Amino acid sequence: MMTEPAKPKEDLCLAEATTDPNESSVISTSVEELLQDGETVLLVSRPSPWFVLIDGGWAYLLMITIALFFAWLGHQVWAPIDVPETQVFPALAAAITIRVVWKLLDWANRIYVLTDRRIIVRRGVFQFSMIEAPLNRIQHSAIFTRLLERILGMGTVGFATAGSGTFEIVWEMVPAPIEVHRVVNEAIERYGRGGSGT
Repeated sequence: MMTEPAKPKEDLCLAEATTDPNESSVISTSVEELLQDGETVLLVSRPSPWFVLIDGGWAYLLMITIALFFAWLGHQVWAPIDVPETQVFPALAAAITIRVVWKLLDWANRIYVLTDRRIIVRRGVFQFSMIEAPLNRIQHSAIFTRLLERILGMGTVGFATAGSGTFEIVWEMVPAPIEVHRVVNEAIERYGRGGSGT
């Protein structure tokens, strides 16, 4: 899924939320409920679909390793337990399926929003959480990409507020991170440091 502004224009920072009922799909209900009165959406994004497999990928490797170990153990005469392969690999498939479904729900419920006032992260499957920072408080930003993420064209963008030594706002594994970083920085300059961000 490509990162797009709420309403495409030549300058992404000038993108505005639409109130046209025919374009209601552009700004979803989950985004609308985050907005304050008079607030304009500049950018809406979420992690790349690769997030489902890559985030916490060690869990898949761990499950496969455990399954292979039990399959190998089942062929050893000295093994204290006998777990047939007909049970090991269906159990592995079930565990991976549960993990993928959970990560799909996690991915579907993560929304990154840039407005003319704030940067927002909304996430949570069973428990809703929202992290936000006013544009005029953002002091530093950075892009983090691992090798696999670079190959797949995604990366993580972090934002730190004044007086903080950490990145409080993190947009994980977004597609086209350099472009996203540029759009957010333009918004910070225009609405945060330059004027109307509150």
